[in-house]
Amino acid sequence: MADKLWHGRFEAPPSKITEEISESISYDNALYKVDIRASLAHARMLQSVGVITSEDLRQIETGLAQVLAEIEAGKMHFSAALEDIHMHVESRLTEIIGDTGKKLHTGRSRNDQVAVDTHLFVREAIAENRRDLVELLQTLFDLAQGNADKIWIGYTHLQIAQPVSLSHYLLAYFWQFARDLEFLDFVRQSARFSPLGAAALGGANYPVDRQQTATELGFAAPYANSMDAVANRDYQLNYHFWVTRLFLHISRFCEDIIIYNTTEFGYVTLGDAVTTGSSIMPQKKNPDIAELLRGKTGRVNGNLQALITNLKGLPLTYNRDLQEDKVYLFDSVAQARQGLLGMKEILRHIRFNEERVRDNLSRGFALATDIADFLVREKKIPFRDAHAVAGAAVKFAEDNKTRLENLDNDAWSRIAGFALEFPAGFFTPEASIGRRQGEGSTNPDAVRQQLKLAGNFLSASLQA
Repeated sequence: MADKLWHGRFEAPPSKITEEISESISYDNALYKVDIRASLAHARMLQSVGVITSEDLRQIETGLAQVLAEIEAGKMHFSAALEDIHMHVESRLTEIIGDTGKKLHTGRSRNDQVAVDTHLFVREAIAENRRDLVELLQTLFDLAQGNADKIWIGYTHLQIAQPVSLSHYLLAYFWQFARDLEFLDFVRQSARFSPLGAAALGGANYPVDRQQTATELGFAAPYANSMDAVANRDYQLNYHFWVTRLFLHISRFCEDIIIYNTTEFGYVTLGDAVTTGSSIMPQKKNPDIAELLRGKTGRVNGNLQALITNLKGLPLTYNRDLQEDKVYLFDSVAQARQGLLGMKEILRHIRFNEERVRDNLSRGFALATDIADFLVREKKIPFRDAHAVAGAAVKFAEDNKTRLENLDNDAWSRIAGFALEFPAGFFTPEASIGRRQGEGSTNPDAVRQQLKLAGNFLSASLQA
């Protein structure tokens, strides 16, 4: 029992299965940097309030630096007997500097220790996520800016609907990810309080200075309530929801690209860097990366649901169930990184095939709505009547195996039941796009304004 830091109350060691269930070092070793960082802040605070001496602090700082170096060099032996990263750090510190190492835990509990570690871990993850997300937004913005004159297809019900500019299509995803950035900043705010010094749940029995440790660790302030400090996992819920929502947007984009990359659609071509081959069919270039990112949406949503289920029935304050939160957290952090980097890579290796898009717009009678609107505007007939004429024109073209732009004036007059002639250039995608009106539309002027707004958003995000 000598290696158990809490052994004093116990006469017999835990059983093998109890030890196996209890340990978390197999995964929470990922917290070693933030754990040592928080321990240093705690030690400095203990010295400043007179709980430990300057010499104690010097030894602790030197010892923790050695522990950090050993872990980073792969020299730390992790043992289930020591349960978690906190016990490993403290135990090794005590081996290095002797009994002074045992003073480090004064005025804190593993309850507030793990809480501050996971707060710090989430905050560091958010900082990395934010950089990657801004880079993704920049990549989308650059693509949108460089493809303002290209034609694209807008779909509803996965049926060809209307022509739009490729820039307008790409900006639709830009704004989805822009909202993810705004929400990520909110998630960061939700982790702005420090739980360190709350101890087990009611505060420490020493004159701890919680504001000192909060300031050193980059928090805005300590938690106002010590019980809330050790029990709260809302910041993790917010993070998991952010990752889940991020992947919903990633998944929708990947779904588009997977479909558009097929031979049947042919709107995009993905480069070798983001495709893989088949073990049996030599002709295949599979969009595996996009498919895997789409598949990860279920995985990160599972992490969110797991934490929700874990928390729903827990009484205040700390319960060992909360040990499981790190399993979900570490995975979601890793998936968010892969998702953002994977998206950037796809966008860097994509080619848009406008010729195929234009052909499908014509083949799919994408200007039928323009015909109805023209009849309303120029012939002053009710929209429902105009809609019927446009629908009849589509049926006529289908029956005669032709396209709307190929119908002559006689055909139009027979279809409409009155003389009907369209102006030159009416049936081009550019003309259709030009007829769209209103802020936020695919009209070229509106898209230019949208690009300006997107550029301003990016500039502000880089300064935040």
